[in-house]
This record gives sequence, structure tokens and C-alpha cells, in this order.
Amino acid sequence: MLSAMPTVEPRTKLVPLAISCAVAFVLVNVFFYVMSAGYFESHHEVAGSPGTGYSAAQMTHVRIMFAVLSAVAAAVAFVSALKPREIGHLIPVPFGLIYIVSAYPALASTKPPVLGITWLLAGVLMLVLAWQSYRHRSRAAWAFLIALCCALGFAEIFGAPKVARELDISLWTALIAPALKVIAVVALSSIRNDYLESAPATA
Repeated sequence: MLSAMPTVEPRTKLVPLAISCAVAFVLVNVFFYVMSAGYFESHHEVAGSPGTGYSAAQMTHVRIMFAVLSAVAAAVAFVSALKPREIGHLIPVPFGLIYIVSAYPALASTKPPVLGITWLLAGVLMLVLAWQSYRHRSRAAWAFLIALCCALGFAEIFGAPKVARELDISLWTALIAPALKVIAVVALSSIRNDYLESAPATA
């Protein structure tokens, strides 16, 4: 029934799960290191600084920030595999609060209010849908929450370069937000059996 949730049994699967996440983290970073080396070698000039090329410090910074991104993703993925229901509903909450808070300066500026209204609606919806899905096990709220996380995560992937410039942070740091939304979508999708419609009564 509703109590049957697809959580990982800590004693039997905790260690293999941790090893899998650690191996995935290492493999992804090794792959990125090799690919980034080819990128750095093929781009001998940094935009706006002709003739300088990428310094060792710049290359190290990019790789460290990617490692931070992948470490956060691996850690949250590990926890979400243990508690998919809790993590899947928890991740949207801080994003909902951030969107609501960000809506105020956007609406108070002289720019068109489209962005502010979008953030306000997205923030309120995330909080309401997360509550309705977690507390009341609403199938409609659960499905809408997954769709909202997918849409916002997809948009934030393409908007990450602009966010990184505006906040003066690394691109890989800006990509943490959409990466967490992907994990939320996977975690929520894994508990779909909790939201199966009741079978029709038979005589």
C-alpha cells in the first residue's frame, strides 16, 4: 500500500551504493580531465586576452569546480537513493523559497515584470506541490512537481552562463542548481508506485 516505498536497505546496499557513487565520481572526473586537456590545448587564447592562453591556475580552477559539482551531485544522489521520497520533495523547497525572494527585486525594477512573475509563480507552485505531494500523496501534485523541475532544470542549464556572469561565480557552480533538479526528478520518479491509482473494485 502507501507504506511500501522503494527505499534502499541500509545494511545490505549501503556499501555497494557508496562504492557505485564513488566510482562514478572518479570516472566522470577522469573523463572530464582528459576532455578538458584537449579543449585547453585546442584553444590557445582566452577570450579578451589574445596571446595569453590558459594558465595552469585557470585550468586547475575549472577542474576543481567541476569536481565540486560532481561531488555535490554524487552525494545528493547517494542520499536520495536511501531516502528518495524525502530528498525528492526536499530539494524543490529551497528553490521555491529562492524564487519567491528573487521575485521581489525583479518586480521592483523598471524592467518588464515577466521574469519576476515567473519566479513568483514557480516558487509558490514548488512549495505547494511539494507539500501536497509529500503530505497528501496527491498524484496530480507529484506529476506537476516532476514536470516543473524538468522545465526549470532544462531552462537553467542553458541559462547557467548568464547566471555565472551575473553572480560572478564559476559556470560549474551555476550548474549545481539544474543538477539538483535532475536528481529530484529521478528520486520522485522512483517512488511512482506510491501514486498508482487504486484498482477498480471488483464484484
